[in-house]
Amino acid sequence: MNNSRISIPKILIKHTFLIFVIILPLFFQGCKSSPHWQADISSVNIPDVEIRRYEQLLFSVNPFTMLEDIEPYADEFSFFLGEAIYTEAGQAQLYDYITDPFVQEIWEDTNESWEDVSDLEKDLTLALRYFRYHFPSRELPTFYSYVSGLDYEQPVKYVDNNVIIGLDMFLGAGYQNYERVGVPAFKRIRFNKDAVPVEVFLAIAEDMIVRAKSMPETFLDFMVHEGKILYFIDCMLPRMDDSLKISYTTQQLDWAVRNQGQAWAFYLDNDMLYSTDRQLIQKFTGAAPFTAPFSRGSAPRMGSFTGWQIVREYMRRNPDVTLTQLFYDVNAREVLRESRYRP
Repeated sequence: MNNSRISIPKILIKHTFLIFVIILPLFFQGCKSSPHWQADISSVNIPDVEIRRYEQLLFSVNPFTMLEDIEPYADEFSFFLGEAIYTEAGQAQLYDYITDPFVQEIWEDTNESWEDVSDLEKDLTLALRYFRYHFPSRELPTFYSYVSGLDYEQPVKYVDNNVIIGLDMFLGAGYQNYERVGVPAFKRIRFNKDAVPVEVFLAIAEDMIVRAKSMPETFLDFMVHEGKILYFIDCMLPRMDDSLKISYTTQQLDWAVRNQGQAWAFYLDNDMLYSTDRQLIQKFTGAAPFTAPFSRGSAPRMGSFTGWQIVREYMRRNPDVTLTQLFYDVNAREVLRESRYRP
């Protein structure tokens, strides 16, 4: 009798635990989901993206007849060439660039890896259909590619509605010349082909949110600022893994998900939300191999990850709020309050 009385609770506990284990991931996924992610773009038609290959033009010309070779394309690539191509100084600068042995090596490696950009063009076209759905009145950008000379701080630039992709910054995390020019190991995770669409829309989002003229001041402001940008990526690239969106490894994403509750408690216990200490804020939102106040095994940019989850919850609970309104009309305190974020 005693044994039977003891075994019943054990069975109940075991089954309750199994149910909890099964439901918890589903609950987390449910919290992430939002009508904005599920946009129906079946009726959204846009021209296919065509990337204008400046690097292919530049490295195909004869350095000694450069002006003659480039001039027929001066209008198409005026963003790069401008009027400088008609000056001795501008021509000398281009000559030095395309004849530099190190740059030529990078170009050869880039051309081998990116001879065909049709898959990237398809990915960008699909993402721009989501962009047009959410921002129907905005002009679509023009796309260019080039060899940046390993500009790892800005692998993609967005200028005057032109997207400039440094294809040499997406040759794989193990590309030998990244280490040669001093790219930190933790930053190389970004430099894979799959990451190009993310970097493109990060650049666009940064420009859009800066124009909102609501620059962050407090730690909460910075978290929500980052969260808005990452939510924008959610909506433009809904099929992409979260790890790619935030430039995490799979292990780092797992750590962030498991420890988001402890991180939130840490912020609250240390009265951090309304701190304006930029050094403190940088530790939680700046590029780094890990979040230093936690541990060397932690995920980096945990403040950004937290802000992302706050914005996701806010948008899930407010499905009528558009992305335009999210960027321009709601402040960080309102987002936090209405998200009811409780990790």
